[in-house]
Formats: sequence, structure tokens, C-alpha cells
Amino acid sequence: MSNTVLEKAAVLFAERGFAGTSLRDIAEAMGMTRPALYYYFNSKEALLQELVRGVTGSGSQELRRLRERTDIGAAEKLRVVVSTTVARIAESPLRFRLLERNEAELPAEILREHHTSKGRILDELTKIIADGVRSGEFRPVDERIAAFSVIGMINWIAWWYKPDGPSTPEEIAREMYEMASRGLVRGADRMPASGVKGAVALLREDLTHLERLVSEGGSAS
Repeated sequence: MSNTVLEKAAVLFAERGFAGTSLRDIAEAMGMTRPALYYYFNSKEALLQELVRGVTGSGSQELRRLRERTDIGAAEKLRVVVSTTVARIAESPLRFRLLERNEAELPAEILREHHTSKGRILDELTKIIADGVRSGEFRPVDERIAAFSVIGMINWIAWWYKPDGPSTPEEIAREMYEMASRGLVRGADRMPASGVKGAVALLREDLTHLERLVSEGGSAS
């Protein structure tokens, strides 16, 4: 029942704005009395706070636990990030749109919590990408820009995904992971053996190839 109340509150907040929605409005939309609604939430601020925690709060905690895992590599962690986030947004896209569109109306305390959680999500994904770069699994990139790009790509589906559309959340997640991984994951033939020595060996191969190209270009001219 509490999840149904959250969904109805999200609809009303999106339609009327947070300031323009009362607890009575939510109770009437649910077909229940305000005292009955108080059993689940005692204020509309409590409703909004729960929506924020469900969207960004739980996501940051899951990302931290994923980053700390040692049984899978960075590419697999990236795949999990994409698939779980796509699934979460597809399950309730309105909640994501609500928070993005109504940030200016959020009470100060809830807005701080929302921004803090968003910052943690960015930081955790940045660290996952940095770990992949450090291990040689990912190409050298600006980890923070890459994290922003992945997050932006995934979050945008809240505006265009439709449950009755041509693609399932699983199909969308696979396609988005392919797009994200093409810009990050090295090909098998470009993976350094290990650590500094492996990176130096890969660099020497590139320098040898560059010298050959320069030499061939010089003789051709």
C-alpha cells in the first residue's frame, strides 16, 4: 500500500507541484481518509523524502556495495550499474521526472539529501571507472566526465521510456551498456598484462607502430 501511495503522490506532485498538493488531495486520490493516510505517512514532506530516498538514496548505497566487490571486474560492474538503474527508472519513470522538474520546490532539508545522494552516485561510478582505468580494463579517460555521460544517458529514459513501447528494459539496458562500454572497455588485444610493466609494454608496442608509420610515410614522400 505504501508504494501505491508514493506513486499517487508522485503523480499529483508532478501535476500540481509540491506546494500545490496537500495531504488531503493525496488521500482523496487514494480514496481514503486523511487519518488512514497518516498510518503510512504523517506529512507530504515525509512522502517526498521517501520518494527522494527511493530514487537516489538507495541507488548510492547499492553502487557503493557494488564498487567494493572483488569478485568481478570494472566492466561487469559497469554492466550491473546500467542494468539495475535502467530497471529502476523503467519501473517508475515518473518519480525520476518529478525530482528533476521540481528541485526548486523541494524543502531545503530534502533538497540537501537529494543533492548529497546524487553526488555519491556520481562519486561511486567515477571510482568504478577509475578502478577500471587503473587496472587496464578501461582506456585512459577522464573518469568523472565518463561517469556524467553514463548517468545522463541512463537517466534520460525517464522521459521517453513507455512500458508498451517496442523495447523492454532488458533490451534497453543491453544497448546502453554496449554504447557505454565501446567508449571505455579495451579490446582483448589491447589489455596490458598487469600493472606498470604491462602498461609500458603496451606503450612500446604503440611507439613501434608509430615509428613504422612515420618511416613508411617518410619513404613514400
